[in-house]
Amino acid sequence: MRFNGLAFIASAVAVLSIAGAAWWSSAQAGSPPGKTEVASRRWAVVKVELPAGDEIFPPAVGADIATSQCLICHSAGMVLQQPPLTKAEWRAEIVKMRSAYGAPVPDDQVDALSEYLTGINGRQ
Repeated sequence: MRFNGLAFIASAVAVLSIAGAAWWSSAQAGSPPGKTEVASRRWAVVKVELPAGDEIFPPAVGADIATSQCLICHSAGMVLQQPPLTKAEWRAEIVKMRSAYGAPVPDDQVDALSEYLTGINGRQ
C-alpha cells in the first residue's frame, strides 16, 4: 500500500477545521469564557511522522532541477503518481506551486522543469 501524502494532509486539515469550527461556535455561544474554560480549550500536541519516500526522479535532462526544487516539499513519488499532463499543464502546476505554496523554483528553471516533467510523465 502506497502512502498518499496529499490525501493525508487533506484529511488532517479537515479534522483540524472541524475541531476549530466546533471551538469557535462554542466560544461564540455565550459570554466570554473564564480562565478555567479557556485553559480547557488548549490544542493537544500531535506528532506526525511521515514515511520516507524511496523513489527518485528518473535520470534525464532536468532531473537535477526536480530533485533540488520539488523534493523540498514532497516526495518524487507524489509527482510520479500524478496523471500524465501536457507541458502547458505541468507549467501551470509549477506556477501554482510557486504562487500558492511558495515553491522557490527560479523563473529561469520553470520551462526546463516543465519540459522534464512532460518527458517523464507527460501526454500530448
